[in-house]
Formats: sequence, C-alpha cells, structure tokens
Amino acid sequence: MDTLFQPDRSPINSLALFTDVSLDTECKCGIGTYLFVPVSYFEAKKPVITKKDIAIKLKFCRFENTSSTRLEVQTVLWALDEIGKTVPRHGPMTLQVYTDSQCVAGLQGRRSRLDSCNFISQKTGQPLKNADLYRTFYELCDKMGFSVIKVSGHTPASSRDTIHHIFSCVDQEARKALKRWNKK
Repeated sequence: MDTLFQPDRSPINSLALFTDVSLDTECKCGIGTYLFVPVSYFEAKKPVITKKDIAIKLKFCRFENTSSTRLEVQTVLWALDEIGKTVPRHGPMTLQVYTDSQCVAGLQGRRSRLDSCNFISQKTGQPLKNADLYRTFYELCDKMGFSVIKVSGHTPASSRDTIHHIFSCVDQEARKALKRWNKK
C-alpha cells in the first residue's frame, strides 16, 4: 500500500499536481517533472510530506525540440495524461494544478478569446505556435475539471509555506535531472 497517497486509507477525492520544468536552450530539450499528492498533505497543521517523500514520488520526462513555454504546457499535459490513466475515480474528484508558468496559469482565462479566433494569431493570420497544446489542454480541462494555481517560483526559504516548499523541491529535482541527462 502506498502510504504517501492514502495515509488514512480513505478514498482520495481532492488531489494536487505540482509541475515544473528545466530547459537547455542550446539543444532545445528539457525535463518535465510532476508530483501528484492528496491536498490533505499540505492542508494539515503539520505537513506530513518530507523532501524524501517528494523526491521518490517525482516522475520525469524528457522533451526535445521545445521552448520554455511549450515545455511547461507539454509537461502539464503529460502529467494529466499519466494521472488519467492511473488514478481510479471514486466519485467526484477535484484536481488542483500548481505551476509557476505564466502561460499555463493564464490559459483558462484566455480560452474564450482563443476559441473565438480559432487559435489563429491576429497579427500574422497563422495558427498559434502552441495551438495544438492549447486545444489539448482545454479538452483535458473539460474532461477532468481541474483548476490551475500560479505559484511564485524561487521564493526565499524563510518565506515558504508548505505549497512553496513542495514546489521548490519539484523545481530542484527537475534541474538535477536535466544536469544528469545532459551528462549522458
């Protein structure tokens, strides 16, 4: 039994997804990483999740021919797809996606405008560079009903709450993973 995900063995219906990336701009490749945990792990008075818990539960994926914006969206989509395949649904579920990506955090607010222009740039008349990803994002949003919460990245350790602590660990591990993969 995976105690990180079911500490009290009750059904989980409020979940959190933390995503972050690390990009090598020279080779246009990067690492996306995510952590998937119950919201109860950071709403408790004393958080029960440790840095070690976070590190062993992280998932990583390498992406090529990408940019920073594209990598952020690709990572969220990959994580949502993985979660959709593995998480059994026991009744209604809420999912909160935590990211420091301005693009990902702003997508829900941009939806009506992007839909109305059919994902075509008003300046160039060409399809938006990441239109394929945005469409998939909206499809998954409709299907899974998640919300996106913008996290301030790179906050000083002294001012971090539990969410920022978790996000900082995800960020650090993404950077380490990119360094390891670049050494290969």
